[in-house]
Amino acid sequence: MNQRHAVVLSLAVAACGGCGGGPKIALRFHPPAGAVYHYALEQRAQISILSGPLTAMGKQHFFLRMPFTQTVKGPAREGGTEVEVVFESLTMEIPGVSPDRIARELAKVNGLRTTVVYDERGQIVRSHFVPALDQSPDVANQLEMGIKATTLAFPDQPVGRGDSWTITSELPPGQVPGGTSPAGAGRTTLTVREIRIAGSDTTVVLDIKTTFPSGPIPLAVGSQTGTVRLDGDLAGHQQFSISRGAILDGTIKGSTTVHVAGGMLASKGMDLLTDTESSIFLLPDR
Repeated sequence: MNQRHAVVLSLAVAACGGCGGGPKIALRFHPPAGAVYHYALEQRAQISILSGPLTAMGKQHFFLRMPFTQTVKGPAREGGTEVEVVFESLTMEIPGVSPDRIARELAKVNGLRTTVVYDERGQIVRSHFVPALDQSPDVANQLEMGIKATTLAFPDQPVGRGDSWTITSELPPGQVPGGTSPAGAGRTTLTVREIRIAGSDTTVVLDIKTTFPSGPIPLAVGSQTGTVRLDGDLAGHQQFSISRGAILDGTIKGSTTVHVAGGMLASKGMDLLTDTESSIFLLPDR
């Protein structure tokens, strides 16, 4: 999934005389120190094997719900804003893995704390994920990747309705089933759909579209190496409340065709269709 959700931010509204798109706003990450936000991130995926040796498996369904709390600590020593993230009560469904086994592994994650530092454009400049002694490093990596996927790099210049900008980011290995190699760079275009100003509250709605690399991507599965090609895109939105300095909601979804070749699959390869949906929403204050 190449979605970027869960960034706490503040937006400074700037005047824009005579521009047809209405007011321009400068998107900056300056949340108030001490602010606490409770979020839930949900990811759903359905994988269908279209060709190759695993077509008899049928459709595989995956689900992850990741509640977490962000507490704004304030300015970081090296610059930027420091945020503490605490993961709570994760749930997951994986084909072929018993719910009891999943629950035991996820219990090790509950209460895991990590620190993330963002710059003023909402980009992560430092993160510190430390797994528990009895916890798989892969689990911590998955959580870290989930937090990174929630962030957006805001533009330098103020933007108004209809304005767009494009960012690039490394796709996580999870975009490639079984892969451990970086999945290459994706391109995400963000467009301001609407700016709503009501009294002291300003809400910004962004349309989001992510496209995948067009060329073959190196892939490693165990000791085998090969390549993967991705065809498709993801689209969705995010909505921000300026008065709260927080995301209200966001969803991104789409279908991707994956062609894997090399290794034991040889040149003929295997084709998969993945349907994914990721959503984030702000939970009520406790």
